[in-house]
Amino acid sequence: TNKYVMKDSTQKKPRRFDKNRWLLLGVEQLSKKPSEQLTLDELCKSAEKTKGSFYFHFKNIDDYLESIVHYWREQYTDKIIQKQVQNTQRLDLLNQLTARLDLALEVGIRNLALKNETVQKTVKKADQARVKWLSALYVSSGHYNEEQASALAAIEIAAFIGFKMINPDMKPTEARGLYENFLKLTNRA
Repeated sequence: TNKYVMKDSTQKKPRRFDKNRWLLLGVEQLSKKPSEQLTLDELCKSAEKTKGSFYFHFKNIDDYLESIVHYWREQYTDKIIQKQVQNTQRLDLLNQLTARLDLALEVGIRNLALKNETVQKTVKKADQARVKWLSALYVSSGHYNEEQASALAAIEIAAFIGFKMINPDMKPTEARGLYENFLKLTNRA
């Protein structure tokens, strides 16, 4: 299993839910449902666990939501940009990773950020890290100066996230097709 692909938390529930299991459940739920439906009652029902199990790991629902967004940043930003590869392979890696990311989760996280200032700050930092990393990829290609690379990186990330925002029912294959066209337009494919 690729470590960047979210595992389904509904598969064969373990007797005891550890903190990571609760986070995976939250990520899965954010990917499937509006953030307003991410309630303690719904989580416990989905996990088939008690509120006591939840409170063993988290102070309250806000602590849980903040933990989810930190987990999201670690899994979907930090681990990706820290991967060590040669410059010539970095854009290929980016293309592969982008194809695996969950657009619905990106939208769920951003909807959550609209309602929680701490979550919003973490999302902003993740976006800044993504832009900085992607910008460095563009500069290292030798085709763009720093200003162009930064602008292109911001546009690419906005387009990637925007795919799901403008068409919530977009299938992954459609998003991939749009992304492949973007790659062609920027001479990366």
